[in-house]
Amino acid sequence: MPACRRGTFVLMGEDLLEFSALKSYIQSYVASDMGTSAMAALRPFDTWEEVQQRWDVLREMMSLVMAGEDSVFSAVPDIRELLDIHEGAVLEGKDIVMAAGVIADTARIKRSMERGGDALSRLAAGIEPLEGLSSEINATLLPTGEISDSASPVLRKLRRQARTLRAAILDKLSQIMDGLKNRSVVMEELVTIRNERYVIPLRLDYSSHIKGITHDYSRTNKTAYVEPLAVVDENNALNQIRSDIHEEENSILRDLTSQILRHREAIRENLAIYGTLDQIHASACWAVKHHAVIPALSDSEIHLEGARHPVLLERLGRRRTVPLDIHMPRGKDCLIISGPNAGGKTVALKTLGLLMLMAKSGLAIPAHENSVIYPVGAVWVEMDTNQDIQHDLSSFTAHVLSLKKIFEGASEGDLVLLDEPGTGTEPRQGAAIAVSCIDAFRKKGARVVVTSHSDLIKLYGLSSQGVENASTAFDDTGLKPLYRLQYGVIGQSRAFDILRSIDFPSEILSEAEGIASREGSSALARAMEDISSTSSLKEQARRDAEQAARLREQAQEIFQEMQREKVSVSLRYQRLMERVEELARRPQPRQKIENVRSSDEARELEAVLEDVEPARVLEVQPGSSVTLKGSGARGRVMDISRDQAEVLMGHKRLKVRLDQIETVESEDRGTSERVRVRSEAASGYVFPVKVVGMRVDEALPIIEKALDQALLSGQRRIEIIHGAGTGRLKSAIREYLKGLDVVKSFSDSPMEEGGGNKTIVMFEAG
Repeated sequence: MPACRRGTFVLMGEDLLEFSALKSYIQSYVASDMGTSAMAALRPFDTWEEVQQRWDVLREMMSLVMAGEDSVFSAVPDIRELLDIHEGAVLEGKDIVMAAGVIADTARIKRSMERGGDALSRLAAGIEPLEGLSSEINATLLPTGEISDSASPVLRKLRRQARTLRAAILDKLSQIMDGLKNRSVVMEELVTIRNERYVIPLRLDYSSHIKGITHDYSRTNKTAYVEPLAVVDENNALNQIRSDIHEEENSILRDLTSQILRHREAIRENLAIYGTLDQIHASACWAVKHHAVIPALSDSEIHLEGARHPVLLERLGRRRTVPLDIHMPRGKDCLIISGPNAGGKTVALKTLGLLMLMAKSGLAIPAHENSVIYPVGAVWVEMDTNQDIQHDLSSFTAHVLSLKKIFEGASEGDLVLLDEPGTGTEPRQGAAIAVSCIDAFRKKGARVVVTSHSDLIKLYGLSSQGVENASTAFDDTGLKPLYRLQYGVIGQSRAFDILRSIDFPSEILSEAEGIASREGSSALARAMEDISSTSSLKEQARRDAEQAARLREQAQEIFQEMQREKVSVSLRYQRLMERVEELARRPQPRQKIENVRSSDEARELEAVLEDVEPARVLEVQPGSSVTLKGSGARGRVMDISRDQAEVLMGHKRLKVRLDQIETVESEDRGTSERVRVRSEAASGYVFPVKVVGMRVDEALPIIEKALDQALLSGQRRIEIIHGAGTGRLKSAIREYLKGLDVVKSFSDSPMEEGGGNKTIVMFEAG
């Protein structure tokens, strides 16, 4: 599978395909900080092997989501900054507890993903559980980050001593305060702490009544916080124990920090894998919600069925987002999309580009499960963003600079998307530049998709090999676009129809139509009309030729089998006849001979020979009554010349091959045996008849001949292409058809096949 370069966005660095907007929608399903980071970093992969691997993981994750077994992702914090501290530094208890939670969450995800499938298991296998480290942290620290008494024997002993000594200090101070209550010198009935020493609050003017050390005063300067001499030694001892406790706690935190730092690379890797899995889970949730699928890969074909633009899907909803079928078949390296303004050409272009980038990034795409793409390289985009004010560039200059960048960077296998190339300058020159660029990109091996109104670009599409043409469909009745693509059709801008729909000033519209009609008489316009009118016929002819080839192969096989059967049957029949002749030469009863002739074996052989041997050809005589095979039309033979007969059918004389007719019982011959003239091959198919631009007297004989040939070939329908024009030719043709008994009905062709420009004729059966 070929390598693929990362997606490229051209034209002043803008995200023209709205890939960032799409990622923001998917990010709403992310649970963790690491998942958010992974989504922000999501880019097309370098190789399609990587894409396939990611699709394998995504496919299994989508299965978990659909089964409701995916609720395992949580808001795991990003602790990578904590891991960047230098050796010797000590993490706070709450940070260590947070690290333990991350370790536990990543280990839990590993166990969960191992049950999700082989691909998920392989990805999650990179997570190192570190269960011993998380267990030790949880045994040492409380959920609040405080160190547990059980963290060490020393700590447990020191904290017990501190509690005992603190209780003794508080008891002495309470006794002193009780002795002072009657003197009204105690400001508060609470022992408090100043400078890490237990003190009692006294009125400032009575503080000298107690021997002790004053450590602080109130803001109002009415209260003094005095440490009585009776508790000085106990306070000193308590502070020493506190210092020992702090040192022991710091030692415990330092040890835990050291263990975390020894495993920080593993923790970083665990976080990265967790973030990737979280991002894949978010992508799976988005895909399941929007019925997205993982497309199949082809070596050269693009077939997107029911594709929806993912950003429009989010903004408008599934029901209001029109699905598109986007095709670039095998053997085609260019797709030219034309059609009316606001008909969806640019949306189709962006849909294709964004879905290809999604696929390259390992995402599912909102399309039908039958969709197929080829392993695209880089995706290049050139579309209008108006003038580049920052760089003081005109719109045209900005366009051509982008085209230059694409030409310099594009290579084989890339996808180039061009929206209305060549605009911003004189139309004919701009179109010529666009055609040259399209051809240059194709020569470099890139696939090109173009939207355009230009007749020159349309003509390029019709006259060049390897180009697929498509048009955005238009509702002629409602005068509005249908936002879907029709293939093998060249679209028109329908500008005048749109102007009529909005009641544009009639005098301006009439003048514009007059100018356009004069311009349309050019040689280019006539060439466009001729090529466009025949393009569908060429495609139909190609399909008919393929079908004919298949039928010929089948017929050849059947013929060979018949030949083998004929030889076998002929030998058996010859032996039987030899026996009959031998019996006839002998003096045998005639009944015995007749018994042989009428035996089951003889009747079987004669029946088989009737089917596999060429039938006896009765020499058709002038005056013979005959029918045309496949039509039931009857006539009389007027003349015979070699292998042809001139047959009178009503008021018409037709020349037909003998193998196209069969004799019937003549009205004046009673019950004479019917003898058939066998045909070894069917007559040729009559393709649509084009009489565009002809006079009525020129067109009717051509149509008459085509109808006769179609009847002789056994067709049930024929197409007559007469164009619109003034409508006179169409009316004359239909008046002619009304007078033919063999015509069952006639009508306009479907809108997508030409509408009123073509008449479909149906013949009476038999």
